[in-house]
Amino acid sequence: MQVFDVIKTLETGEIRDIRIILRSDWFNYREDVRQLFEILVRSVASRQGEIPEKTAIFKKIYPEKAFDDRLLRLLGSWLTDAIEDYIRWKSIAGNPVGSYMVLASAYRKKNLPGLFQKNIRLAQERLDQQPFRNADYLRQKHDALAENFRFEAATKRTEALNVQGMSDALDVWFFAQKLRQICTALSHQNVFKTEYKFSLLEVILEQIARDNLLQYPAIDLYYHCYIVLTQPDNEAGFARFLEKIVQHGACFPEEELRDLYVLGLNFCTRRINEGSQAHVRAGFELYRAGFEKKVFVVDGVLSRFTYRNAAALGLLLGELAWVRAFLDEFRAFIEPKYRDSNYHFNLARWEYEMKNYDAALLLLQHSESEDLLAALASKTLAAKILFNIGAFDALHSHLDAMQIFLKRHKEISYHRANYVNFIRFTRKLASATPDQKIELRTAIQQEKAVSEKKWLMEKL
Repeated sequence: MQVFDVIKTLETGEIRDIRIILRSDWFNYREDVRQLFEILVRSVASRQGEIPEKTAIFKKIYPEKAFDDRLLRLLGSWLTDAIEDYIRWKSIAGNPVGSYMVLASAYRKKNLPGLFQKNIRLAQERLDQQPFRNADYLRQKHDALAENFRFEAATKRTEALNVQGMSDALDVWFFAQKLRQICTALSHQNVFKTEYKFSLLEVILEQIARDNLLQYPAIDLYYHCYIVLTQPDNEAGFARFLEKIVQHGACFPEEELRDLYVLGLNFCTRRINEGSQAHVRAGFELYRAGFEKKVFVVDGVLSRFTYRNAAALGLLLGELAWVRAFLDEFRAFIEPKYRDSNYHFNLARWEYEMKNYDAALLLLQHSESEDLLAALASKTLAAKILFNIGAFDALHSHLDAMQIFLKRHKEISYHRANYVNFIRFTRKLASATPDQKIELRTAIQQEKAVSEKKWLMEKL
């Protein structure tokens, strides 16, 4: 039943509110719909969290009736309608500006000027009081002016109206929204090697410069983001973009701010892959600032990849104190099924950097993962430790096991060559004579697809 998937996402407070909704005849007058809701809520809360058989559900609601699949599907549909009514109501109630705007529009149509003016004033006051200054804020500013214009056009036929202000507000909102979409498309374009066309871009850029529209945070930040994405070698432009994130961060809701951080991090990753060391520090600072604001935690969950990447950059830069505190502070936000393995693996990397090799090997034993790339990263770290402590017999056995692992998992395609070459070069490194090391250095330098190239060169 589709409604079961909806109920699985509800929080405790929402379940409580929906129980109240279902007792109201306005939303629902059927006792059997209320019973269905309670059965499904109990099923979600049970240890299995699986929906019971349809016949069992029907028997609980109608113990005297023969099973009727059509009736049960109707109950599910009616329950879905009631829950969706609640979600719509909650969305409107959570947007006071929008609520006042809806009321103002209704009172304008009913020709009640006093109530219209009261609600449009409250909408504008709430809009000015809220902290965000993103494109959605600019849209609501325009909508309030447009609603006021409709009212004045009907009641002040002989007076000049604020058409210019409404037009300017529309331009500012459009430019901010357009720049945001262009930045998103450019970031997507860099990753997926596709091409997008952007209409009116030159006109927008010219007008931003001519009318000093960088005074608006939503335009200022995305304009500098656009400069970064279109001028990757412009280091000053990238520095200004980072400054703008700090300057205007409080003007954007968490979800949008997270998107901006991700745009910046994607850019840093691309430049790091091209060999830029400066962007290692820039990427780390983006992670550090983002975690201070907790923008990477979505609905109480932190991606294990974000956790790993932030720790990796910190370790690369020698920010060991920060990494150690970070691993403990954000461990609880990782999904439970990935939590321990990711924590132990990243802590093992930290212990490795601290040269506590025994502790690192012990932690790696508790970092087994179904993620093949994570498993390979763990095996690679173990190989580096065995080399560092001079356990060469164990190292060769370990490299044999890595090779078997790669052969067994044919689905590893893109990264296969990197790990095959790492195994090959590490074997040679473990037994190379001084003369052989000269040849090996050249071979490693010339090989593009090899994991841990920097480590191999250091060991040479």
